[in-house]
Amino acid sequence: MSAHGEPRSVLSRMFDIAVWAGVAALLVMVLARSSSGPKEGSVAAPFELALASGQGTFKLEEYRGRPVLMEVFASWCGACERAAPMMHDIYRSAQQTDLVLVGVSIDQEAAAAASAQRSWPIAYPVAVDDGSVARAYSVSLLPTFVLIDRAGNISRVSAGVPSRRTLSRWLAEL
Repeated sequence: MSAHGEPRSVLSRMFDIAVWAGVAALLVMVLARSSSGPKEGSVAAPFELALASGQGTFKLEEYRGRPVLMEVFASWCGACERAAPMMHDIYRSAQQTDLVLVGVSIDQEAAAAASAQRSWPIAYPVAVDDGSVARAYSVSLLPTFVLIDRAGNISRVSAGVPSRRTLSRWLAEL
């Protein structure tokens, strides 16, 4: 029935169904495209970026032979900040292993990345992306976590903050 108490026509109901089907199809397409990060199994793109501290660079190639856990983040990202304590715990545990942790900030200003590094706190290196990592690693959501194996291949990817259990499983596979 319509708002005026009149029965709706079959054509009107078919139109409503078509509209809702179109909305559902669009939603599925958007969600399917919302993955962030490189394809697992692909070769990690090399990069060299300035550190937020202003003290040198982080060059991925220097860590070939060691696994690297990279978090792409921004200082204004709440989920990124909430992940910091978990990453700090992993960093402390990793000091007895050969795992390398690196944060890659997509902030426009190095000062914003350095401020996040100090205040969250982040004890491992934070590099400032010039746009090349976000492009090469297909980052569209923050944070994006990428685990690179010893051979330089993408082992695992998470768009959003993975659980501690998920990260522990990733690291146990190394």
